[in-house]
Amino acid sequence: RSDDSPTRQVNPDEETDLLAYKHDPANGGLAAAYNWALDIAKARGIPWLLLLDQDSTLPSQFLESYLLQISLHDRDDDVVAIVPVIRSGGLVVSPMRVGFGRLRPLPDSSVGIQSAEITAINSGTAIRCDFVRSIGGFNRAYWLDYLDHWLFRQIYLAGKRVSVSQCLLDHNLSVQDYQHSVSTTRYRSILTAEKLFVTTEKRHIEIPVYLIRLMLRALKQLVIYRRPKLAALTCAMVVEMIVRRSRFSRFGL
Repeated sequence: RSDDSPTRQVNPDEETDLLAYKHDPANGGLAAAYNWALDIAKARGIPWLLLLDQDSTLPSQFLESYLLQISLHDRDDDVVAIVPVIRSGGLVVSPMRVGFGRLRPLPDSSVGIQSAEITAINSGTAIRCDFVRSIGGFNRAYWLDYLDHWLFRQIYLAGKRVSVSQCLLDHNLSVQDYQHSVSTTRYRSILTAEKLFVTTEKRHIEIPVYLIRLMLRALKQLVIYRRPKLAALTCAMVVEMIVRRSRFSRFGL
């Protein structure tokens, strides 16, 4: 367990009861915590790493189910990740199929190995350690947000596969509620990571679609959510990206 809160959540006397505990007051985010766990897995010869967030509720048979899934796929090197179906606020939010400029829900019957590109949230994902090491570990550029999107994009680009299990998790996805749960600081972090992901991992033809989506999002933030500061940040990102693209296009870049 990695703890990035300002103060330790576990006393030194209690630490001996845990497999591993690290207090990270500098808050290196998810990437730092996952890479720390990846190093432990390598030192102990552990082939799979299970990623969990504190705001996920696991069913009683979760670990038993995942051990079975791992045993089924362990010898198939093409399968590098196993993900559950995740529900937040009564809606299925993960996994999702990646389409042109958007994400689409998977059909209800989509369990097992997926041939199309999908993405999923970190929590509940079992990932093959050797694969993560082969791509240089968890990317610290996505220290908190969009690390999951980056990871599943690398799986797809490497020609590897993801298996969707029948396990259902309940998760509190804070970004689902822009009106109440997302602060201006948090949204700025999300927006920065989102732009990095779209501009470096997606095809250039998808960027105009992303800009349109940002403009529609800004309108919704202003009119529906009544969050003018979030709308202003979104609009500023649109202007920045348009100016940047115009500047490079002058030189034929």
